[in-house]
Amino acid sequence: MSRSDKLSPYRWAIELLLLMLLISQSLTWLAPAPILEEIKNGLGIRLSSAGLIISIIALCIGVFSILGAVVAERVGALRALIIGIWLMAAGQIASGYVPNFAALLACRVLEGIGYGIVIAPPGTLTMQWFGEGEWPYINMINFAFGYVGLTAVFRFTPPLFTAVGSSWRSVLFWYGVGTAGVAMLWTLFGRERHTSITAPQENPDETGERGSALAEVAKMRDVLLIAAGLFGGMWVFQIYTAFLPQYFRVFRGMTMLQASLMTQVLPLTGMFSATLGGIGTGMTGLRKPFTWPVAITTLVGCAGAILFPDPMWIRLSLILVGIGAAGSLAAITTLMMELPGMTPVRVGASMGFVWAVGYFGAFISPFLGGALAAHFGLRAVMLSFLVFQFLPIVTMYFLPETGPGKTRYEIAAAQAHAD
Repeated sequence: MSRSDKLSPYRWAIELLLLMLLISQSLTWLAPAPILEEIKNGLGIRLSSAGLIISIIALCIGVFSILGAVVAERVGALRALIIGIWLMAAGQIASGYVPNFAALLACRVLEGIGYGIVIAPPGTLTMQWFGEGEWPYINMINFAFGYVGLTAVFRFTPPLFTAVGSSWRSVLFWYGVGTAGVAMLWTLFGRERHTSITAPQENPDETGERGSALAEVAKMRDVLLIAAGLFGGMWVFQIYTAFLPQYFRVFRGMTMLQASLMTQVLPLTGMFSATLGGIGTGMTGLRKPFTWPVAITTLVGCAGAILFPDPMWIRLSLILVGIGAAGSLAAITTLMMELPGMTPVRVGASMGFVWAVGYFGAFISPFLGGALAAHFGLRAVMLSFLVFQFLPIVTMYFLPETGPGKTRYEIAAAQAHAD
């Protein structure tokens, strides 16, 4: 952000609204996971179809996050965000009244469309409202609160299920009501702010020649590397968050509450990991040390969560998964914001693009995994799918260092080499 741009105190109101949005996104997406067995039995469907209930959201995000980036570029980030969150709320509320699997799937598609549309706007709004020095910490807080939402899903869904008469439809309905409340707050208090952040080559007269921001960022090598890394990471993350409660209930003999409490270790760790990762990248001024090395811990943790029978070792493994899944998010987002030529509009387009690719992986994983599990077993499928975790490890390794600590690191390395 230019020094001439005075930071407004209203940015903290925008940040509060963003945090509520991120929590509601998690509740919308993974609310069925802790009660997947009850939904499966209630609708008389197989595990592959039950997996589709969760993964269809990821497919819609993959398609409509790109559309959302285009919509945000045309009508503004705020309007796109408001449209998206109202669609999320409508789909979730309607889920409380569905008579069959097809109707539930249609509601989930509506939720996924809304979710996809709101992927791009938060990055744009963050660049608009906050100073460049604040970006790592705001990204850190935002990703941490996404994991607050995931933790809430696994912590509160079982008791809510009991409180509403063991009705999975009522659980989804009340989560939808909460999302509608957040949508109303954005409608009343959301604001957009225009700043002087522009790329050197960004000339309004040349817009037609350059094409859209989405087309521009889709050609950038580093954006493509991030997208490929997120594809592999989301593939693994989605099948584990979707099926771990089911796995613990079937293979470890846990109750619904025990399985949910065990699974919540992952997002609870992710909440703290996202915070520490953001603080680390902010204080060191470096981004890369918090990307591919962190992704290795997910690989180790996922294997341990399936292979170890002892609850203590399962928890330790899930802690590693949480560290790997969340510890790099602030660094990756900040790195993308710092790439040469980035502007708020291009960052929004980049966010839409990379998460679209990532969520395509998240769609295929549970749906394909549920189908393959019928033939090979859930345990074998979850372990074999870990091969996709090598994608973020490899691709993130080839990203450039963009942080302000890069110069200090290079000077120190040169001095050490000279000595």
